[in-house]
Amino acid sequence: MSRAFRFLVNARDALYRNGFFPTHRLPHPVISVGNITVGGTGKTPLVVLLAERLRDEGYRPIVLSRGYKRKSSGIVIVSAGQGPLVPWQRAGDEPYLIARRTRGVAVVVGADRYAAGLMATEQKLGNLFILDDGFQHRRLFRNVDLVTIDPTEWTAGEKLFPYGRWREPQEALLRADAAVVQTGPLLTLPIPIFRVETVLDGLYENNEPVRADSLRNAAITAFAGIAKPQRFFSALESLGVTPTKRIGFRDHHSYSPQELADLGGEFRITTEKDAIKLEGRGTFLHLRISARIPDLDALLTLIRKKIA
Repeated sequence: MSRAFRFLVNARDALYRNGFFPTHRLPHPVISVGNITVGGTGKTPLVVLLAERLRDEGYRPIVLSRGYKRKSSGIVIVSAGQGPLVPWQRAGDEPYLIARRTRGVAVVVGADRYAAGLMATEQKLGNLFILDDGFQHRRLFRNVDLVTIDPTEWTAGEKLFPYGRWREPQEALLRADAAVVQTGPLLTLPIPIFRVETVLDGLYENNEPVRADSLRNAAITAFAGIAKPQRFFSALESLGVTPTKRIGFRDHHSYSPQELADLGGEFRITTEKDAIKLEGRGTFLHLRISARIPDLDALLTLIRKKIA
């Protein structure tokens, strides 16, 4: 099955490279943030970081997302720049999180990102597009392609769908302009590499910070519906929080009342992405994280040259 998947991926790539499949251009520059493997490579924090920095430089960014597992259809304007306009169920958990974290940044979801971009243009929502999870969305022309990489996963070798987590072979990286690589083994790649670090902003209950040392000796249940929950558990321990119980769910998991009742614990801590799906359903703490790129100015220089 993986060989058949490789054949289909390579055939699709050839059809785009040779112009048999059309590519559509939006009226403003497009920066794509994507990956070659599934989940857990830090796309969302990078989108937030780039959107905020480009906003501060005077751009009006619009994040275009598919809105994976949202309970809506068509194109939905999640935010015009002042926070979410729709519930997370209509937006999707990650677009909703981006809309809540970034002011002055519009967020629009739609399976057809080109059509979503045209609507955003008609609504005058901004003048620069950031394509979230867009590396395989070849239908839309992009000025800059950034690929996020987990170096441990990369060095373990590719294992394509359906038996592995790889969406494309490693050589697909040659389509990208730069790789944004998490902490881990050093990589040698055929494109520029920018290291990204995860910054732990601390624990929060709703929007109020919670001191980690106030949880000492408490019974804590840590749970996460993300691609790599072990990273979340390790991050908590680095803050001095030792969970009594650790529970991992599938990425983008929707929690049932029974699952929440079974969590137990004096305190229940989850990720920010999970926490937005639990508002009004009990008391939960969440860990807020951000991305930091030590050489961000150099990455922005590369982006400016591409979109000039």
